[in-house]
Amino acid sequence: MAVPVSTFVQGAARESRAPRSRPRAPAIDRRAATTAAEDPALDRPMDPWLFIATAALTCLGVVMVYSAGIYTAQANYGNWEYFLRRQGLFALIGLVLMLGVSRLDYRIFRRYARHLMVVGLIGLVAVLFLGTEVNGARRWLRYGINIQPSEIAKVALAIFLSATLAKQGERVRRFRDGFLPVILVASLTMVLVLLEKDLGTTILLGALTLTALYVAGTRLAYVVAAIMLAAPVVWHQIVGVGYRRSRFLDFVSGEHSYQIDQSLITIGSGGVWGVGLGAGRQKLGFLPENHTDFILASIGEELGYVGIAAVIALYGLLVWRGLKAAQEAPDRFGTYLALCISTLFGIQALINMGVVLNLIPAKGITLPFLSYGGSSLLVSMGAIGILLAISRRPRAWKISDMRRSPSGGKSERGGKGKRDGKGDKDRKKRGGPRPNMRRSA
Repeated sequence: MAVPVSTFVQGAARESRAPRSRPRAPAIDRRAATTAAEDPALDRPMDPWLFIATAALTCLGVVMVYSAGIYTAQANYGNWEYFLRRQGLFALIGLVLMLGVSRLDYRIFRRYARHLMVVGLIGLVAVLFLGTEVNGARRWLRYGINIQPSEIAKVALAIFLSATLAKQGERVRRFRDGFLPVILVASLTMVLVLLEKDLGTTILLGALTLTALYVAGTRLAYVVAAIMLAAPVVWHQIVGVGYRRSRFLDFVSGEHSYQIDQSLITIGSGGVWGVGLGAGRQKLGFLPENHTDFILASIGEELGYVGIAAVIALYGLLVWRGLKAAQEAPDRFGTYLALCISTLFGIQALINMGVVLNLIPAKGITLPFLSYGGSSLLVSMGAIGILLAISRRPRAWKISDMRRSPSGGKSERGGKGKRDGKGDKDRKKRGGPRPNMRRSA
């Protein structure tokens, strides 16, 4: 039977108007991607300003540890290069660690968040029984090298908080299955650190936890209640422990302890421009802990107020770029993790500077990247490596959206809209596949 020619013409016209299906690009398993060919994000440059701020602080720390600790190194170890060699070695190892971590897919830490938290808690328990006591505090495990478990626990808690809050989503607004599990793990960590007689780090961990919970969308009433419950405990730790009570009363009355007096004298003797690198005199046994907790005072003496201002600017740059990475992270976990790490560095630096400048009562807490200490430097540079890894990932959503919607107003893939509904409509128009939300949750 003959078919009219017009039928073929109409069929061809319909075929030409019909959208042609395009071959789908193969999905990339980013959990297993290790090279630039497998993971295009590795081709993206890391944040140069974050790297510069970290490198500048670390290099300045090595120089100032050597300058400030030269007298102590010669007196205690018989080698005036003792601190220089050790801090320089840890800085080089930390640099390799930082660059190596920056090449990883940061989401691998989400998979092992609980394991890292368990390791951190085990370290905190071990130091209570096996640790070495120094100045009445038991904070270090000494087996050839000094290991401070609380430094590891800080980053482990940051990763755990980020992974847990990202998984909870809207449940974070609930008390029983949202707020309570997070606060219990954080409280256990803080209690173990407090048993080491480290109130400064305990307060730091508390501030980290409450900041993460608030940004994630936890009810403000829960955060306020946690602060009210913690306040009496902190007050008891201050007024109920002899040396802390003395520090607090000295601070309130305006009478300075010997340590604070020498810190202020050290800073004041430097003036605007300082006495010159290596020319400070307070390191000759006058200022205790001048290469650790009070290294900022040594910087003020040798590099002046200008040097202190430069240090503050570098920390400001580091925290700003960390928050920038949080704002542009492709998923909730990346946002929370960058925020937590930035909060750790920012608050710890503020506490240390406040003590050195006599703005808050004295606490034994180091200045990140500058103070002498191998475990502190390695953990800090590893944490910066995580920030650099997050900064390699594209995308973007506003942190302010977290308070309006615990789900962040976006899916784990970075799309916006309520429950990603708008994104689904757009995908249907384009004919693209719908992402597997269960896998990324």
